[in-house]
Amino acid sequence: MPPQPGQGKTPATAASSSTPTQPAPHNQVAKVIWDGSIPIQFSWDKAEAAAVGSNAVESFFFEAQRCSYFPLLTSHVRKHFVDMALHFIGDDAEVWYEYEGTPLKWHYPIGLLYDIHGLQASSGQGMNGSLLPWKVTVHFQNFPGDKLIKSQAVDSCQDYFMSMIKEADYLRNGSTKKVMNMSKSDQTQLWDGLWSNNYDRFWGMNHKLVMNDGVIARNLPIRIYLPENCPVIQEPVSPVDDKEQPKTLRQVLNSSLPDLFPLVETGPPVAAAMIHGIIPSLDTSAIWASQNMSYPDNFLHVVVIIINK
Repeated sequence: MPPQPGQGKTPATAASSSTPTQPAPHNQVAKVIWDGSIPIQFSWDKAEAAAVGSNAVESFFFEAQRCSYFPLLTSHVRKHFVDMALHFIGDDAEVWYEYEGTPLKWHYPIGLLYDIHGLQASSGQGMNGSLLPWKVTVHFQNFPGDKLIKSQAVDSCQDYFMSMIKEADYLRNGSTKKVMNMSKSDQTQLWDGLWSNNYDRFWGMNHKLVMNDGVIARNLPIRIYLPENCPVIQEPVSPVDDKEQPKTLRQVLNSSLPDLFPLVETGPPVAAAMIHGIIPSLDTSAIWASQNMSYPDNFLHVVVIIINK
C-alpha cells in the first residue's frame, strides 16, 4: 500500500493562511459534519492500465472529506499513478471517476455521491461500514461528455460551488444580495476555507448566510435524491406551515413524496431520509436541519432510502 497523504488535505492547504480568520461561532453539529470523512480506494481502470502494460499498479488510498469535491483530490490521485507507471499527457480536467460503471458527478460533494451510489443503492445495507473503503475507479481517457459536465478543473468546481451558494441565497431571501454584497475577499474566503479544509475560515463567513441574521428564510434550500436515477427534486420549501409553525422534515418530504413519507404512519415506514450518511428523526425541525446539516454549498441534500420494498 502506498503512503497515504494527510487526512482530507488538498493542494491549497496553505491557501490564504496569512489572512486573519475570525473564529466560527460554536456549532458542534456543523463541526462534526465538517470533520466527516470517507476512506476511498482509487484504482486505475483495468482496461486502460492493460493497454499500456501496467496491470500491477497499486491503488491509491485517501481519507476524503465528505464536504469536499473530487476535482480537489485529482492532483493527488494523478500524481500517484504518474509516479507509479502512467505517462499521462494532459491536465486534471481529463481525469474522471466512476463507481460500478456509473460516472460520478464531480460537481456533487463526495459525501453526497457516496450516499447516493453506495448507501442508497444498497438500500442502506452498507451503513454498517461494509462498503468501506469506497472503491472508486479512475479514468484518464474517454471522458463521458454525454454524462458528465466536461470542464471539471478546480476553477470550474469553484464557479459551480459559488453558483450553488448564490442559488441557496436566492431561495432564502428572494435575491442574491447577501452574497453579492460580500466583498470579493469574503467570497473567496468561503472557497478557500473549503479547499483548505479550514472550518473557522469557512464558517466564520458562512454562518452569516445560513443563520440569515435571525430572519426566517423565505424558502429553505433543499434538494431530494430518489433511487434509480430519478430526477432530483428541488421545489420551493416554506420553512413554516399554515399556522406559522416551523415545519418538520416529515412535513417537507410529505409535500413532495406523500406516498413515501405520510404525515401519520399506519404501518412500518416505507422510506427514510439520509443526510450526511445518517438517518435523522423526521420530527427534526427543517429550519434547524437547514442551518446545521447543510453541505458547504448551503443546500440540505436529502437522500431517500427505500427500506420497505
